[in-house]
Amino acid sequence: LGDVQRTLIQVDFGDGIAVSYVNLSSMEDGIKHVYQNVGIFRVTVQVDNSLGSDSAVLYLHVTCPLEHVHLSLPFVTTKNKEVNATAVLWPSQVGTLTYVWWYGNNTEPLITLEGSISFKFTSEGMNTITVQVSAGNAILQDTKTIAVYEEFRSLRLSFSPNLDDYNPDIPEWRRDISRVIKKSLVEATGIPGQHILVAVLPGLPTAAELFVLPYQDPAGESRRSPEELEQVSELLIHKLNQNSVHFELKPGVQVLVHAAHLTAAPLVDLTPAHSGSAMLMLLSVVFVGLAVFVIYKFKRRVALPSPPSPSTQPGDSSLRLQRARHATPPSTPKRGSAGAQFAI
Repeated sequence: LGDVQRTLIQVDFGDGIAVSYVNLSSMEDGIKHVYQNVGIFRVTVQVDNSLGSDSAVLYLHVTCPLEHVHLSLPFVTTKNKEVNATAVLWPSQVGTLTYVWWYGNNTEPLITLEGSISFKFTSEGMNTITVQVSAGNAILQDTKTIAVYEEFRSLRLSFSPNLDDYNPDIPEWRRDISRVIKKSLVEATGIPGQHILVAVLPGLPTAAELFVLPYQDPAGESRRSPEELEQVSELLIHKLNQNSVHFELKPGVQVLVHAAHLTAAPLVDLTPAHSGSAMLMLLSVVFVGLAVFVIYKFKRRVALPSPPSPSTQPGDSSLRLQRARHATPPSTPKRGSAGAQFAI
């Protein structure tokens, strides 16, 4: 009703964007708007013309279909150590989700509304972890395997720069290259594949983590001792430093594998509460300082002269007074414990 040619329509989409229309002819195709984020938005419409005004409110729930789920967790961990697992989603903002976690020997899953959990493994070996993400009618999942051992070695690997030219930085490519690197290490060193785990890390430049594991077969044999783990690590470093480990990415493209640095796992906690050497050094410094202070005070007390006794003869007093008049006064008199001034 009213003069439609002079009708003002104001629309606020609730996401920080608002538009105005001065007549209905510009709205023949309707009002269109694209939301960039998911959520619940309060949409308001205000209409004004010569006959008055009116308004309306609409709450719009915007959702987005879940396309990919990636389970992020360590490749190797130690027994009885807390492990953090996180479900990474794409797109990141989807709406209300339900997470179903399967791990260890649990017969029932753990159901959460959060995309991360923490847990521990009490026995050594390979463990499978699966997360299922439910978004509306869609359910996506991802599965990872984590190695659990009491002790292992970790070696960071680097590669010749030409590998970066072929790195699309996607999980599938990283898994394939990890298998190729492991095969090259086994061929160059003769170490059984059960003792080696290779994981290519996300991002550029391309890097990988090599884990030396104390593998144990079902019969309880073939398990490496800590000393043997160290020997295997030294053999790997020796072969890597000799450029003996390489693989062919494609015909004519050779990639060299290098050693970056070696670490032992589990890593030593270097927090102040556990740093015994630092605490011992601090106590030594305090003890030496206290000893120096005590020696100084002792020598100072020994060097102080005793005051004249009351039995001193009058002649002796006059002689000492004459000597004192010709003596040069001290620059800084020091005060004894009784308040008298003495020249030292």
